[in-house]
Amino acid sequence: MLSTTFEALNRVFWQHPWAQLIGLVALVIGGLAFLHHDDHKLRRNLTLYTVLMGIQFMMLGLWSAAFTAWLSSVRTYISTRTRNLWVMSGFLILVWAVTIPKVSEVVHVLPIIGTTLGTWAMFREHGLRMRSLMLMGSLCWFSHNFMVGSIGGAIIEGAFVMINSRTMLKLLRQQREEAKNAQ
Repeated sequence: MLSTTFEALNRVFWQHPWAQLIGLVALVIGGLAFLHHDDHKLRRNLTLYTVLMGIQFMMLGLWSAAFTAWLSSVRTYISTRTRNLWVMSGFLILVWAVTIPKVSEVVHVLPIIGTTLGTWAMFREHGLRMRSLMLMGSLCWFSHNFMVGSIGGAIIEGAFVMINSRTMLKLLRQQREEAKNAQ
């Protein structure tokens, strides 16, 4: 069973080795992003991660995911500069206008949902609320990447889910301890 799984992964990898390699580099950068407790550092690393994932999706011919990832990188960068509701709305409208017409299968909707959740999180939330929405977005992206055969993308989103969940638990404990000490 395990050897069959590795054989299947090997076949998928060698169909698009450069694209898969870029996805694996993104894995490292994205994993490091979610280890940060500081929201600004998280956003900065996620900007680079989404640029790389867009390149990988383009190389795999997955244009909805590529455009969504690139828009996410611009969105994430701009969210480090402003949290304006109109700017956020502009990004949502742009994401929907560019990606929805390219949807040819149900699986292509998942990155759009994930990006919508991430956009709201980046512009309107912070701390645990931001990370909770990003966790839901990561689950959408994980499902998409797994279904389309993006090895690096599926691994990284799975890692994001685990790392983000762990960091969220640490932040929750920290908040509880601070509240306890404030009494």
